Amino acid sequence: MKFLLYYILRKFFVRLDFSDDQIFLQKGFFIKRAAALPISAIIKITSRRTVLMRIFRAKEITVFTLGGKLKFYLPKSEQLPFLPEKRSVCLKPRFREIALGAFIDTRALGGIFIFSAVLRRISTVLGGEYSKKIIAAIANTANELERTLKFFRITVPKIALTVAVFAFSAWIFAFIRKVIRLSRFRVSRKSGFLFIDSGIFTLYEHALVLNSAAVYCDTLLTFLAKRAPLYLRGVMISPCVKREKLSKTLKALCGLKMPPPEISPPKRAALGYIAAPLFYIGLFASALIAAYFLPFSAALLKTVLYCGLFLNVYSAALYLLYMRRSKAGFAKFSALAARRGRRLYTVVFPTDVIDCVTLSQSIFQKRKGLCNCKLSLIEHQAFVARQLPITRS
Repeated sequence: MKFLLYYILRKFFVRLDFSDDQIFLQKGFFIKRAAALPISAIIKITSRRTVLMRIFRAKEITVFTLGGKLKFYLPKSEQLPFLPEKRSVCLKPRFREIALGAFIDTRALGGIFIFSAVLRRISTVLGGEYSKKIIAAIANTANELERTLKFFRITVPKIALTVAVFAFSAWIFAFIRKVIRLSRFRVSRKSGFLFIDSGIFTLYEHALVLNSAAVYCDTLLTFLAKRAPLYLRGVMISPCVKREKLSKTLKALCGLKMPPPEISPPKRAALGYIAAPLFYIGLFASALIAAYFLPFSAALLKTVLYCGLFLNVYSAALYLLYMRRSKAGFAKFSALAARRGRRLYTVVFPTDVIDCVTLSQSIFQKRKGLCNCKLSLIEHQAFVARQLPITRS
C-alpha cells in the first residue's frame, strides 16, 4: 500500500521533473528530501506493475546508476522523456526455448527460499492451517517414497527423504514461477538501449544501456543442453542461447564480438583446480570409514557423509570440466571464461570498461609458473581467472 499512498499524495508532496540532462525528485512535506540524477549516469531502468498497480493504472520506476538507485511512481501512460518510444521486437523466443531456459536457470537453493517465503505468506494471509496442509502433504509424500524404497530393499532415513521432497517441491514451484514470468518474454533494441519485457501477473520492463558486460552462465545442465541463459547488467536478455550461436547473439543484441581465446590454463593447473574438493573428499572418506567402526554411528550420519563425499567428487569432476573451458581473449572486445563457485561465467565486454587488473600468486602457483588474474570492471563487477600461465615478454 506504500505505492498507493505515494501515488495519491504525489500531487501535494512529491515533485518530479525531467530535463535534458537530469532527473529531479523531491519528497516530503515537513522534512523534504531531494535527489538530482544525471541522465548520463543511468545504466538501467526497471518498470514494475503489480496487479494492484495495474488496477490503479500506475507503475513503479527504479532508475539504477553505478552508485545507487532512485525509485518513484508514474501513471501507466506517462513515459520517461529520454527513452525512445517506438521499437521493434528483435527476439521473441519460442515456448520450448523459454521452458528449457527456465529449467537450466532454476536453482534449488533459490527455490527453497522462494517456497519458504510463499508458505510464510500463506500462513500470514490465509491462516496457519493452509501451510500446515502443504507441509503434511510433503511429509506424506516422503512416507510413500520411503515405503517404495523399502520394497526395493533401499534404506534411507525419513528426515533425508522429507528434506529431499521439500527441496524438489520448492524447485518445481520456482521453475513454474519462472516459466510463467518468461512466457511473455520480448527483447527490443533502439538508440543504445536494450528493452526486455516479461511477466504475466506482475509486468516487468527493463531498459538497459548498452556498452556493458554480457554474461553467459554455465552449469552441468547447460553443458548437457548445449545452451544457457544470457544476461546483461543482471537482467536475462535471452533465456536459451545455443553455444555455437553465442557470438552472433552477442553481436545482434549487445553489439559485442567474441574475441579469439589467447590464454587458457595448462594441464599442470589441474591440481590447483581440484585442490579444495580433493581435500574434502579425503576428509569425508576418512569420517565415513570411522563411522562404520563407531558403535553409536547412526544411519543419518552415514547419509550425510555419503552426500558430502558425492558432492565433492562431483565438484572435482566439474572443476576439471570448467578448467578445460576456461579461456581469456583480449582485443577491442575482451572475453573471459572463469569459474565462480559451481558455475562457469563467460563474460564479454568492451576492453575500455576494465577498471583494474590484479595478478596474484600463491607459493604453489609460483613454483608452477601460474597466477590468478582478477579483472574489475567500472560497473562494480569482478571476475577471476584462475591458474593462468605467466607469459614473459
